[in-house]
Amino acid sequence: MAMKKELIRRRLVWIIVGAGILVSGFILFGSHSVAMQETKSDKQIMHEKAYTLYQSKCLGCHISVADPEKAGRTRDDWHLVVQVMHKYGLDLTDAESEMIIDLLYDLRKGMETEVG
Repeated sequence: MAMKKELIRRRLVWIIVGAGILVSGFILFGSHSVAMQETKSDKQIMHEKAYTLYQSKCLGCHISVADPEKAGRTRDDWHLVVQVMHKYGLDLTDAESEMIIDLLYDLRKGMETEVG
């Protein structure tokens, strides 16, 4: 009978310790993950705006964002591409150009040959 009470007491201690660790983890890291979600949401909103702009300004001549078989581009490469498109009559402000460059770079992130 004493062994059974000791086993129950040990289980109860482990449950309390585990719950304490979970609560501490949420307190320490919970607010950080909420902030990360807001940042991601902001970035998603910017990408949606950039994609809408891309659709209206670029898809008249280009069928897709990038050929998945080709090597990726650095951010600097995308700057050059957008500057060349200005010579073909692309009418974008500097802010709009940056939005499209960020979109194209982020869509291909991880596929680029060097950091840009």
